[in-house]
Amino acid sequence: MQRRLENSFAWHEYAYSRGKIAPDLAGPAERAALPPQCWRLVWKNPVNDRKALYMASHTYAIEGMDLKAARELLAELTEAATAPGESYLHSWRKGDVVMWDNRATMHRGRPWAAREPRYMVRTTISATAVDGLEAMHAPPRQAAE
Repeated sequence: MQRRLENSFAWHEYAYSRGKIAPDLAGPAERAALPPQCWRLVWKNPVNDRKALYMASHTYAIEGMDLKAARELLAELTEAATAPGESYLHSWRKGDVVMWDNRATMHRGRPWAAREPRYMVRTTISATAVDGLEAMHAPPRQAAE
């Protein structure tokens, strides 16, 4: 199974994950700005050679697989990756800073009391060839339906 996953490509779409919350949560402008992308399902970190699944709630299909079977596999992988003992839930304290590597970490925002202040700054550093980006690109194909 691991070898099969390493050689697989998955389709990701922001609107797909937002659609799980509400059908029209991603509007036409967001859909146009964030079209579906196909990426290798396993990202190998070129610095330490560790492998990680590159998927989350926006992953909706796997190249060459029946859509139903792909979604079942993605659900199984998500369940395994987020099983008890496999995830981290941060208990916030004043002054905390949390950072993660999007290439190797599934992450989710959690609800918080609206009356409690929340200050969040996002910094995104785009992956480059040094990060193994070229190996992540899928061969040219049509988007999954």
